[in-house]
Formats: sequence, structure tokens, C-alpha cells
Amino acid sequence: MLQRITLIMSPIFVQIWLISIISIAAEEPKAGENFLWIDLGKENKGLLLTQEEQADGITEPATKDGVVCRENPWPYNGPGHNHMYFRIDDGFLVGGKHKAWIVMEYFDSLEAQQIDCQYDSNGAGPVNGAFRGAGDGAFPVLKPEGTEKWRVHIWFINKDGRFENRANGSDFRFSSHGQGPIWINRVWFSLIEPPDPFDPEVPFGIGKAVEPVMKLATTWGNIKR
Repeated sequence: MLQRITLIMSPIFVQIWLISIISIAAEEPKAGENFLWIDLGKENKGLLLTQEEQADGITEPATKDGVVCRENPWPYNGPGHNHMYFRIDDGFLVGGKHKAWIVMEYFDSLEAQQIDCQYDSNGAGPVNGAFRGAGDGAFPVLKPEGTEKWRVHIWFINKDGRFENRANGSDFRFSSHGQGPIWINRVWFSLIEPPDPFDPEVPFGIGKAVEPVMKLATTWGNIKR
């Protein structure tokens, strides 16, 4: 009898356990609480994420395929490489060891041979980890394909994000490393994993319905086009 009860109850406990695991993993996206954003243009608009202009990171407003954005122009007339810097509000996050995702909306042009993302980390790397490459490997790069369309790329930071403003006063930057201009429209910084592929035009990037129990969330919020 006891064995029969155990057999009957086990699937129920397994189901409850699975739902609990999913619930813990499926943290709801909340702007200003676990993700930030910025929309670049003639006048940037955003939430707790700012784009910083400085000596080796001078940008200018531009329009690509009808979208107002910011451009890292080329040729660059200053010393070193040209970068696009971003700073996370210290009231949201500063210091520590963080897992994070950076979602970059970029114009896919062969004018830039590569785009990379560097961030302030606790790991080894240039200037004591203040410019560590995001993603896989020491300095991974995105190779544009030349579709001449706006696309999205997600950079992953695995538990060593320091974000203490040590990247020349900022927390992360994008760069083509002097190999042509880059155009960036919108950027999201998130402490929870975004869907991949990410659709910037719908809440939390989710483009199709999912099962209610498996649903991560649908409240990223629509950031304007």
C-alpha cells in the first residue's frame, strides 16, 4: 500500500518540482529592476543607461535605412581606436561579480570588418580587466555579413562583470577597432537572459506565443522605433 502511494505521489512531486524550478528561472523582466535600455539618436533616450562621449569615443547622429541612430565615424581623427561607450547608473549596479547580457541593435554593413564589445570585469585582460571582451574567448568579435539591414546581437558576460566605471569612466563599449564606421540604434543591458533570437519590436523580444508555464515574461516593454 505504501509503495502504491509513493508511486502515485511521485509524479505530482516531480511536477511541483519542475514548476518550482521554472518559476525560479523565469524571472519577469522589469525595466529599471533587472534590465536597462537606451535608444540612440540626435537626442538619446533611455532608462539608467547612458552613452558617454569622450576622447576616443566620439560619435555623431546618423540615419541608416530610415532609422535615426548614432555612428562611430571613419576615418577617426583622434588617437587610438574609436569606441562607443556606455555607463550603467551606479544606483542600479556598481561593483561585484555579475552575469549579464548586452543586446546590441546594429546596422549590418561590410564597411566595418568587425564589431566587438569590451566591458569592465573582474577577470584578466587589458588594464586589469577593465576592457575584457564579452562573449566566448578573450576578444571575440562579431563579423558583419553585409545584409544592409538592422540586426540584433547578444553579448554574454559570464559571472565576472564588475561594472565599476573603470572603462575610461564607463562600463562597456562597442568598437570596430579602426576598420570602418559602425551604426548602433538601441542597446539593452540585462541581468536576466533575453530570448535568442531577440525581436526588438515586441515585449522582451518574444515573437511567438509560448506555453504559460514555460513563458519567461512579456513585459520588456516596447522601446520605440
